[in-house]
Amino acid sequence: MDKDTARKAMAAAGAKATEMAKPVCIAIVDISGSMVLFERFGNVPSYTAAIAEGKATGSAFTGRDSAMLEKMAADGSPVYDAIEEQLMGRRFVPRQGAVPITDATGVIGAIGVSGASSQEDEDIARAGASAL
Repeated sequence: MDKDTARKAMAAAGAKATEMAKPVCIAIVDISGSMVLFERFGNVPSYTAAIAEGKATGSAFTGRDSAMLEKMAADGSPVYDAIEEQLMGRRFVPRQGAVPITDATGVIGAIGVSGASSQEDEDIARAGASAL
């Protein structure tokens, strides 16, 4: 994912967070889970930065919404166990609030949000991904 694409997604996600009056951290990662762009919107606890990145990393790696990863973890899915093993040692947070970013070639990264409720985080992430 290039920075211009990430900037478009960040602008839309940031606008949604502002519209909702929610202070959040937003992380955009490429397909490998490497950070492309990060922004803090408002006064949020420092740990939300790592959580936003961890949500995005899992979503990019699997091509799935992080809410699905959270459900898989709760259900004891053996597929989830394999994903967790592959991401061991990296920031990986299987909690609702991240969605993959795609283009015509498939998944190119993900956007993760932390600081509001789980559903609000996801709504903000979707606004960013939908802008592309």
